[in-house]
Amino acid sequence: MALLEIRNVRRRFGDFTAVDNVSLSIEAGEFFTLLGPSGCGKTTLLRMIAGFDQPDEGEILLDGVSLAGTPPEHRPVHTVFQSYALFPHMTVAANIAFPLKMANRPADEIKSKVAEALEDVRLSEFAARYPHELSGGQRQRVAIARALVNHPKVLLLDEPLSALDAKLREQMQIELINLQKEVGITFVYVTHDQGEALALSHRIAVMSRGRVEQLDEPDKIYSFPRNRFVADFIGTCNLFDGKIEAAENGIGKLKVEGLGVVSLALAAEEAKAGNAGLLALRPEKVKIASDDQPGEGNCFQGVVRELLYLGDVTVYAVEIAGGVRVKALLANFGAGRTRFFEVGDTVTVAWAVDAGHFLHE
Repeated sequence: MALLEIRNVRRRFGDFTAVDNVSLSIEAGEFFTLLGPSGCGKTTLLRMIAGFDQPDEGEILLDGVSLAGTPPEHRPVHTVFQSYALFPHMTVAANIAFPLKMANRPADEIKSKVAEALEDVRLSEFAARYPHELSGGQRQRVAIARALVNHPKVLLLDEPLSALDAKLREQMQIELINLQKEVGITFVYVTHDQGEALALSHRIAVMSRGRVEQLDEPDKIYSFPRNRFVADFIGTCNLFDGKIEAAENGIGKLKVEGLGVVSLALAAEEAKAGNAGLLALRPEKVKIASDDQPGEGNCFQGVVRELLYLGDVTVYAVEIAGGVRVKALLANFGAGRTRFFEVGDTVTVAWAVDAGHFLHE
């Protein structure tokens, strides 16, 4: 039996359905992420788990017991908010001790548990400081320590790293992964950041318009998106509409308007002529070379129309003769050169038959 079960939950606000018949099962010790754009329902779902909001339909169970009617303060669930919500007039130690004092724990127990929590987040030497004397990352760790101090069964985290700069956010991601492994508590994490979700999670529920579009492990969601929304939302992806003209021995011929016929690997249930669908092709699977270097598999000539230099890699948008643009990613590893091609260069783009993923529409 799963630790946390969400069964057919709906939440409406007037005519707007924020969460629409969502069912999830989250295991003990799992780092589980709710991922989606603003307004997709992920924070509303988190608030219902915490008890700050109630579902109109469905139920939420923890260890097989319904949480209906249980107020937030009586649930073995704690929340870390985006704003951290630290008490500015209290020291770090006092902030962490607050939940224990509210639970009337003995003084010696409070002291030992606060010391343990400070050690978990590596802030023992900051116990006597106040929140305004800490960096953003340190304040975040205090908020996490306070939420973990009385060992809840589930820790809810609502966009906890969004206010941090990119480098600090990356450091905190690593700290969260290590901390979750050490304490062994189930984390339910809300974010709109696809990279963050892929880096942190054991499993991800991708949400849109109140529904779960796909629930799976990060690598499967990235490599095998279920539909157009997931393919487009997770990372960068070339998306080409087409129709299967023929299929034999697991290889299909997909007619793409403006591009022509491309070959791709197909599962048995997909390999039917006439099936309309979508070719999802990640830019890192596309090879780009000078036009005098023929490629293997699907190969097209085109002109570089745009490029996005990202330091370690460059993303090129290559326009094929039919007007379709293909994005290709190339690592900038050449000695003394930051990128290999410029806008206006004629190049060859190519990708292997098994590089793309076919999606039914």
